[in-house]
Amino acid sequence: MAKPVAQWTDARLDDLAAALAPVPAEVAALRASVDYLSDENRALRAELAAMERQLLQVAWGLAAALIGAAAALVAALL
Repeated sequence: MAKPVAQWTDARLDDLAAALAPVPAEVAALRASVDYLSDENRALRAELAAMERQLLQVAWGLAAALIGAAAALVAALL
């Protein structure tokens, strides 16, 4: 026994149109959210890069201080 084929009537098309009506607004809201999150992500990446540069500068400063202290110790012992 074959399934009956659904008839596309004006009422069914109206129901479909009513169901799909909020989709463009929802897509626009999602797009705005994605744009906002992209901007936030970009800002966080910039802050992380700045922090990484600062940590690298501190590391080089500590390495220079350690080398200076070692050199002073060697000079004092010799």
